[in-house]
Parts: sequence; C-alpha cells; structure tokens
Amino acid sequence: MEDQIPHATPAIHLDPASGEPLVEQLRRQLTWQITASQLKPDDLLPPVRDLAHLLSINLHTVRSAYQRLEHDGLVFTRQGSGTRVLPLDPRRLMELAGRTRSYTIGVILPGMANPFYHAFLQGVEEGIGREQLLLFVCDAHEDPQEFVRYFAQLSARNVDGIIVASFDLHQYLGQEPSPVLPLVTVDWPGCAGPVVNFDLENAGYQAVRHLLDHGHRRIGLVPFVEESANVIPVTEGYSRALLETGITMDESLIARVPGFDMSAGELGVQQLLALGKPPTAIFTIADTLALGVLKALKDGGRRVPEEIALASVDDIAVAELVVPALTTVSLPARQLGLEAMQMLQNLIEGKELDTKQISLPTELVIRQSCGCR
Repeated sequence: MEDQIPHATPAIHLDPASGEPLVEQLRRQLTWQITASQLKPDDLLPPVRDLAHLLSINLHTVRSAYQRLEHDGLVFTRQGSGTRVLPLDPRRLMELAGRTRSYTIGVILPGMANPFYHAFLQGVEEGIGREQLLLFVCDAHEDPQEFVRYFAQLSARNVDGIIVASFDLHQYLGQEPSPVLPLVTVDWPGCAGPVVNFDLENAGYQAVRHLLDHGHRRIGLVPFVEESANVIPVTEGYSRALLETGITMDESLIARVPGFDMSAGELGVQQLLALGKPPTAIFTIADTLALGVLKALKDGGRRVPEEIALASVDDIAVAELVVPALTTVSLPARQLGLEAMQMLQNLIEGKELDTKQISLPTELVIRQSCGCR
C-alpha cells in the first residue's frame, strides 16, 4: 500500500499572503528540490493526503501540483504506487523555461578559482550594460554532472538565458538549439550551438614559435590530462611549431596533469625535470599552470629563464607581476564575455544572429620568462 512505502519529506514553506497561488508555490518549490537533487530519481513523494495535512492545505491543491509536475516530466504517478521522481531531462527543462521574462541570466563556469574567468565575468557584466539584469554565477568544479545540475536549476529558476564556459551542454540537450531558452557557449571549439571561441591553435603556435626562435629545441609541454575541445587546439599549435622547425614531437616531453591550478603545474614540471635530459624550455596551456611551474623551479634553485625558459597562454593579471614576468599569449577574456552577452541578448530578443560562430584573435605578450629583456 502507498502509506507503507518510505517516502521523501521535502521542506515546503507556503505563504498564503504572497499573491501566488498555493498550487504554483508548491509546484515551484518541488521543482527546485528535484533540480537541486534534494529529491533524487526514484524518491517517492509523500501521499497527497499526508502532504496536504502536513501543509494544512486542501488535498486537491497537492494533487494539482503533482499533476503539473508530471506534465513537466519531473515525476510519474502510478495508481496504488504513489508519485516518484523521474531522472532529470535537461532538454525538457529547457523547453519549460523562459515562458515569461525574468530579467535574470545564468553563467556556468568550470571553476571560480581561475582568474581568467574573473575577467570573463567582467565582460559579461559590461555586456549587460543598463539592462539591470540579475546575474546568477555557478561553479561546476570541472564536473560534467555539476554543469548539468546547474543548468537544470537555472532552467527551474526561469532565467532568460544561459552562458556556459568551457563545456558543451549540447551533448545532453541535443544538437538543435531551443527556441525557448537561449544558450551560448564560450571557449569550446566544435560546439554545435551559438559559440564564442579563441584561436587556440594559433595561441599554442605563437608561444612555442617564440621559444624556438630563442634557440630552444627541447620544449616541454604541460597540458590537461583530458584531451578536451579547448585543449586539443593548443597542443596542435605546439606540434605545428615544432614540425615547421623540423623537430619531431617527443612524447616524453609532454607532462599531462589532472588540473589547471598551480599544484598541477608543480606536478608537471617535476615530471619533466625527472627526465634524463630535461627540457630547456617549458610551455604550459594556462597561466595558472605556469605559475606553479615557476614556483617549483624557484624552489628547486633553477633560474628562469637562464636555465629553463617559460611561456604560457591566458595573460591573467598576475602574469606581469611575478618575477620574472610571464611571457604568455593573451586570450581576450573580457572581450569573450562581452561577445557572449551580446549574442545572448540578441537570442533573448528574438533577433537573427549574423553568425553563430565567433573566433577571437590572440596576441603574444613578450615579457622576461622567455629570455627577452
């Protein structure tokens, strides 16, 4: 029997004086708890009569809220078995969102710790301009499931549009963009929907070409361990620069690391220094990795650039403050945010995009870590 099956007891707070119908309050709060994983797939919601008694509301209000949740594809009711939570379908949530303007925008980042995304968010905020939109910023901690969960939560919050950085949500949503909830991706080459990218292949090429011009022939590479869409082009630029000089790429000089932070950079340089014949120069795919490399080299008593030269990609603010200042390829993060926000606003307003694929140029910024004065 239904009352013999253990069920979840969600925390619900209804306000009869709010002006919002109780059934809509209940539906909205249950939707949020499902998208926030407070109520998990296969959880059994309380029987209609029990929840009505708990909340001191009419049982028809609870039944109507459950019916709306079922129509939204969030739960399934079977006579005699109760109402169970279904696995999240982000595509379905995308279709439900955006029914009325909320004047809110969601941004999902892979990690807030990376200073690169601080400049990116400045661009997004600048792109909002005088619109007075409220910005929700979510940190997915490099976890694909967190990207999907935050997308579901933002959809449930009825945001007007979403910007996703360094991740392709279309693999979960399908390739066709939604006419209801606009979605713009940044820094993810090959993404199917509206996207703003950098010329990452050229970024890798510019940095390594510069090290080669200094006479270096053994150049170590510190990339992310996963060959993701925004890592592959950078390493291809590294390879192209070597091949143009007649140098065969040496796999032993590639130290793949599990993250993008300083500790990952330290781990990478330790692998390279452990080689019988260490590199005379190192190229990292992110400035935060380069800062870890620089720290580890200094801690080990090695001089940069006299013993080992160093170059990177990003040009975060601290790159010019360290000693020696970091030679890097500038990725215009602020411009990335501006372009993405402009594209999203056009989608929200129903305007036709001039192009769905934007590629921003990169620029080599020469400082001292490469050997230049």
